[in-house]
Amino acid sequence: MWRNTALPTRILFLDGRACLPLLVFVVYWSWATFYIAIMGMTFFVVVRWAGLTVPSVLRLARRLFVGAERTAVPVWKRRRAA
Repeated sequence: MWRNTALPTRILFLDGRACLPLLVFVVYWSWATFYIAIMGMTFFVVVRWAGLTVPSVLRLARRLFVGAERTAVPVWKRRRAA
């Protein structure tokens, strides 16, 4: 029973976080929120299909947006491989 506590929450084939857009659609029914929910769930399914997790995608997006240079960190504390 305790061995599965570190695994991500899944509901059928969706990640637990993918149900958040669905919850927004259920609370506020409209065609716009329906399309947003479908796009959000599709995004999470594609991320899962690629073998990534949501936090790793957010780190990747931050890395692409900011770049490899970390100017606020002194030279002697910078990670070389990051």
